[in-house]
Amino acid sequence: MTNPADPPNSGYSLSSRQSRKRPLTDRDGITLRKEVLDLDHRNIDENRSISWNGAINRYRDYIRDKRNVSTVFEHGETGETATGSSPHRFDPDYSAKQYAKLKDLERGVQARFGKRLHTGMLSLTASSTPTGDPLPCVDHLDELLSSWSAVSRALRRVLDDRRSARLAILEPHPGDGANNGYLHIHIAVFVDGYVKPETFQPVIDAHLRNCDLATADAHTTDDIQIRHAGADRDPGYLHSLAEGIEHDSDQLGELAIYLAEYLGTYGDDDPLEAPEHVQAANALLWATNRQRWRPCSTAQFLMAYSGPDTATDWQVVGIETNGEFIPCDGTRGGVDTFVTGSQYPPDAPPTDHG
Repeated sequence: MTNPADPPNSGYSLSSRQSRKRPLTDRDGITLRKEVLDLDHRNIDENRSISWNGAINRYRDYIRDKRNVSTVFEHGETGETATGSSPHRFDPDYSAKQYAKLKDLERGVQARFGKRLHTGMLSLTASSTPTGDPLPCVDHLDELLSSWSAVSRALRRVLDDRRSARLAILEPHPGDGANNGYLHIHIAVFVDGYVKPETFQPVIDAHLRNCDLATADAHTTDDIQIRHAGADRDPGYLHSLAEGIEHDSDQLGELAIYLAEYLGTYGDDDPLEAPEHVQAANALLWATNRQRWRPCSTAQFLMAYSGPDTATDWQVVGIETNGEFIPCDGTRGGVDTFVTGSQYPPDAPPTDHG
């Protein structure tokens, strides 16, 4: 039942195949899901992760196991029960909810910024083969995200004098190259008024300073696209045209679809039918418990459901799997994890108080 992560004649480069054989991480002190613990490691006293290939296969097993699992709800007054969708974030139902949130964000920035709405897209990357050999995928992701605090501060500073919102999304590299399945960052920025690509140079600089794997030749303002997404009669429209900025009144709706494709949330396809590089990236996110998107506080507010009162007498009481009800016992929940490295670290040296 388990599909090979790297089937014969797949067309992947040798370097890409090598990356799949590397452990998820070579470092100690990294927290991962218990499912990717290498139980066959020759040193039983040391916690090590399995390979990326192994994690992809266990991710696929996880998806299959969840197909017959539903959340069970109970009404507090009547005792009536009902079942909900499969409780994991790679399920198509969850994807539909994420796409709905993107549409809420689209409507929110349209209502808030109106005719002056402009959008921009920044991309931040990190080399997966800085010395020629592919890095473990978890170590690459951690280094890619090491600049995030500095990048966020730089974004706030360059947009401090205008209203804005942003949403960062992790996207996997496609294709058969050495970086197949490794992740990079896209940041969608929504701005009240026209902004030049050069405005974001401090953001790029913050990434280059704080991510050792980022290279200057892969990060230039020439690659930043600014588009006017407001109505045609916006006074800033002619200025946008004069600056050579493309105008498209339907662009905002397209952007929601564009972002949804990055998220893997547009459509109802089985996650095990996704392209191999997408499954590899999903396995990485699953193993590390990382989220695929990072909205700013304004984007979170605009994506929040604002319909009728959401107060309810229904509560989660357990799950149903293969027809069997398993109640919540108040002690379980979350994800079981382990930390890489020795299970029995040496005692700290005594402190000299003399």
